[in-house]
Amino acid sequence: MMSTKISLNDVFNCSLDRAFKSPILGDATQYLNGYFLQPPVVGFEEDETWGKVEGYRFPITNGNLVLKQGRIFKDKILERVENKSWKWVIYNFEVNSLFFAEKAIATWKVKYLDENKYEVEYSYEFYARNMFLQPVNWLFMHLQYKGMMNKALSAIKAFAESKQGFLYD
Repeated sequence: MMSTKISLNDVFNCSLDRAFKSPILGDATQYLNGYFLQPPVVGFEEDETWGKVEGYRFPITNGNLVLKQGRIFKDKILERVENKSWKWVIYNFEVNSLFFAEKAIATWKVKYLDENKYEVEYSYEFYARNMFLQPVNWLFMHLQYKGMMNKALSAIKAFAESKQGFLYD
């Protein structure tokens, strides 16, 4: 299965706990608040197990001209290495506009630099349904998803460096 991967890096000035937990245990409606063709995520359904390995949730949106209202995909945590990394998958896309994608694997890695200073690597790898759809997959990742990731990373950093509480335990 062919894929396209994008990785972003930033330095967070906060505790290890906040650098590690913020992307998954924080309120993702603050991070996934819309970008170009993607409407904001306004909430989650069936998120009782979120934050644990094999835990899942369904992000929901109010929709727009491109995407219908409701669930957009399923999030599932594949791996949690405490204070080091997360790995999760998004799949079961509910939107026909993602006809080219089978799934996406995301990672969040935290590396110590100095006291209250951590390098974060954030990546998504989208897998095309077949080799003929790989060019569409590549375009989507570079024209749409990279911008979404940049916006989300900036919001996650602001949250991590704040004193706001986590949404999940």
